[in-house]
Amino acid sequence: MKKVLFFLIVFFFIFTLPVLAETKEYTPDAPGRMIPKLPQTPNDPELVGGHVYPMWGPVCQRYTYSVVYRDKEGRPPKYIQIYFNGKMIDLEKENQTDNDYKRGVKYIYKYVPKKIGANFYYFEASNGLGKARASIIDSPDNGPVLFESALDKNEIGLIDTQKGEKILSYPTKDEWVDQVVISNDGKYFAAKTTKNILFFETANPQKPLWEYKLELGEAGDMVGGIALSADGSVIAVATSAKVLVFDKVSNKPRWVAENMQSIGVTLSDDGQYMAAIITTPDEKNTNATTVVFWQTKDKNPLWEYYNIANFHDLDLSSDGSFLVATTGCPDRRAYIFSKDSNKPLLRSEGLTYDSPVQKTRITADGRTAAFTTDGGPDSSLLLLFDKDSKQLLWKFDDGSRRAARSLGMTPDGNFIVVGNMKGDLYLFSKENNTPLAKWQFPSSFGALDIADDGQLIAAGGTDKKVYLIDRKNNQQKEIVFNEFVDTLDVSGDGRYVAVGTGASPYFFEDILGVDRNKIYTCETIIEPKPRAQNSGIIINNGPQNGQGKPKETKAINFPGMLAGFAFLASILALGGYFLTVKFNLLRKPKENLLKINKKIVIILSALSGILLILTLVFSFMNKFISKTQQQEAPQKGGQIMTGPDQKEIKDQGVCGNTLCEPSLGEDKQNCPKDCSAQ
Repeated sequence: MKKVLFFLIVFFFIFTLPVLAETKEYTPDAPGRMIPKLPQTPNDPELVGGHVYPMWGPVCQRYTYSVVYRDKEGRPPKYIQIYFNGKMIDLEKENQTDNDYKRGVKYIYKYVPKKIGANFYYFEASNGLGKARASIIDSPDNGPVLFESALDKNEIGLIDTQKGEKILSYPTKDEWVDQVVISNDGKYFAAKTTKNILFFETANPQKPLWEYKLELGEAGDMVGGIALSADGSVIAVATSAKVLVFDKVSNKPRWVAENMQSIGVTLSDDGQYMAAIITTPDEKNTNATTVVFWQTKDKNPLWEYYNIANFHDLDLSSDGSFLVATTGCPDRRAYIFSKDSNKPLLRSEGLTYDSPVQKTRITADGRTAAFTTDGGPDSSLLLLFDKDSKQLLWKFDDGSRRAARSLGMTPDGNFIVVGNMKGDLYLFSKENNTPLAKWQFPSSFGALDIADDGQLIAAGGTDKKVYLIDRKNNQQKEIVFNEFVDTLDVSGDGRYVAVGTGASPYFFEDILGVDRNKIYTCETIIEPKPRAQNSGIIINNGPQNGQGKPKETKAINFPGMLAGFAFLASILALGGYFLTVKFNLLRKPKENLLKINKKIVIILSALSGILLILTLVFSFMNKFISKTQQQEAPQKGGQIMTGPDQKEIKDQGVCGNTLCEPSLGEDKQNCPKDCSAQ
């Protein structure tokens, strides 16, 4: 199974698709620049379902950009184009004979990339009276996400910093490691992959103490997360279907909160309080999420806070008294809550123009909170807020406007380290925004942490290495991994670093890498698998990041129609027999007239009764199976394609990724799991 951000990714695709799709990369005069908005008129056509398929993959693969053009009066387009890396290119009809513009006509552009890098695009069309655009908010979308690796050699690693080497490489293969956490005392560490939860002891890490296999509705995604108490005794887990709490002694959950499509979780050091981000979209706000706050002894929440935007990250103070959170579009703010109320103590101004507020950390006492952003106009690399004054203490902008997706802070806040996607690491004190130190590496950093005393920094990214920076001895060490370093966590004393590989932070990003500037010849072009084959097939889209291969299962149909025809035939035979005998249809002489044969009547009547029962049973079974498949397929990351009315959702929607996507043709009828109000 190859992990894709389909979509999120694309969550997280990742996180979730809208979460990841928010991420923009801004460079002066680059193809991803800000685009002026179009004036709206009553005669504007519609462009719906704009996307690229596949959403991620290698170079030398054929990628198809597509959008559906509609006009309420059935007017054809004067032009329909794709803005692609700074150029306007005409699209072609997928079906040259399709002219039903009122219903919608699909247009496509095919592209084979020969170089790893970002590809910015949006669609524009005019009917001669008005114009429309798709795949654009204020700036173009970015896709596909291109990697040189198959991302199928993933691992959970454990580094002993005293030895300066990796003492564990636990293979997870094509399972991405969504998150790793290590206890503050360094005795235990845990990981959530796309299929499993694993709990280890550092003294004997070669085999997990226990495993918990995620069910189909929970697994195969790049969302969710895992959190660990300071002593490792309590484990909190978020999946795309549930929130679970475990005790370290058993893989049997203490409690499970069902029907909670969660994209992140945090736990207090004492293990008494926890919070999670739950996706709660509705018809008007498809990106809506809710922060849910619990005492871990009870699965009934203490409070909930709903927001029309995606919450991205959470962190709790040591005793759980204070919670920090970040949001994406359209909110883009920093939040601080008390455990006693869902009314925010701090709700900042919007901190960016068009990108998420990304990572956050809070000090052990809950007084100071740090936040990073995903870059772009009106953004800063790092911002520091004071809980009591509810004021911004300071902010730092390095001028590059690159996304900062990795952050670490000591419990006292005396040291804060932040990494961006340009390969820069900065170290700060909470006192001011002048960096204490800066390092530059050939890697985009998505994983970062710092020991409690601030002397050891661990950073990992797209060059498949973990960099250990020993500030006390002024030394650096590189530890090599098989794939992108997605997540890491440093024990409080700095003795151990738990590491996981994947690619979740690196979607929709022009990442740094060893082959970043290589031009491929593409002598062989890879043709991707079709999105859907034909009707009557259950499509399992797999994880939102697309790591899973589509799983096709033919729908089971009992022969109810055949039994029905046989029943009618038996009734006709019985009736024909009675008519033949009563009206002497065989023209027999009176002395040879046929008489009713009871055995024949009994046999034909019994046969009719049996066939009637079979017809009713088969009809009921087919109806039950159809209903069950329609209900379960979205929960398992798929949908049932049943005919031409499903064409648009089949070609463009991602039913079952926990996000209602009206622009991709999803609604309550064809995707009730995603689009029903939560």
